[in-house]
Amino acid sequence: METNTLPKKEIEFVLICCCTCKRPQMLKEALHSVDALNLCANTKTAILIVDNDEEESARSVVENFQHTSKIPVYYAVEKQRGIAQARNRVLKEAIELGATHIAFFDDDEILDENWLCSHIAFYRNNPTVFISSGPTYSKFTNDYPSYIKNNKIFKTSTTKKTGAVRPICASGNVFFPVDVVQKSNLWFDNKFIFMGGEDGDFFSRASKAGYTIVWNNDAINYEITGDSRANLKWILNRYYYNGYSGAMLKFGENSNIFLKFLYFLKTCAAIIGCVLLLVPSVVFGLTMFFNILGLVLKNKGKIDYLFFNKPLDYYREVNGK
Repeated sequence: METNTLPKKEIEFVLICCCTCKRPQMLKEALHSVDALNLCANTKTAILIVDNDEEESARSVVENFQHTSKIPVYYAVEKQRGIAQARNRVLKEAIELGATHIAFFDDDEILDENWLCSHIAFYRNNPTVFISSGPTYSKFTNDYPSYIKNNKIFKTSTTKKTGAVRPICASGNVFFPVDVVQKSNLWFDNKFIFMGGEDGDFFSRASKAGYTIVWNNDAINYEITGDSRANLKWILNRYYYNGYSGAMLKFGENSNIFLKFLYFLKTCAAIIGCVLLLVPSVVFGLTMFFNILGLVLKNKGKIDYLFFNKPLDYYREVNGK
């Protein structure tokens, strides 16, 4: 692991945080897994739910959970829509509550019972770990065709090794000190407000500020994958979005025409290669065919960003909502 010269905050108060918007049943299942967590001794722990719905569709779920939860439960409503807004509300609430660390997960995820303790132990036992990032595996709610379940867009395993330093991570499974906000003044960028990708941008900037991101295979959670995602329309749209947002994160404010031109040529070559493989791939089955078709769309997303150079409204333009 790399050496880091930043002072490392001791864990005193961990706030488990989740943003939600109009998915009360998913949130209910997610909170059930929170209640089943093993808690670390001598570590103050609480949970915060930020509801990004002015109609407060999550309130009844959270209030019911408050009656049974073994840890304190906080609820806040962020009326201004947008995932970056909701995540920034989490950061503000965490500071006001006096949390020293945040453990983020999403409202469509189920936590392994050792998830929190794994993050805490990894942070405490490794001096260079400032941000602990773990795997999120897909958990299917029904039986689906193999070309769906085995599509690479759904993660069921990882080749990443515990201890590997990462330049970026997502907010679906991450543990980090509130110092990232308080001392480095890092916030989620509102240009990603309806797009997603704000978490990759946030943690990329945190990494560049010296907060080392380290992979932790023992801190596991599961993304619930049902009919709304286990279909070809969602899968192929997601590939496109991943390519578009990946290019956006790569270039950001970089206006170097030469670098963009090289990226364009490389991406075009990748598209041509994938297209040439599409027809023969059918011989090996639909799983390979749709994985390759997904790569075509992912690279098309990269090229589209170079031409359009603006955030997507992911929920309508890509996710079909």
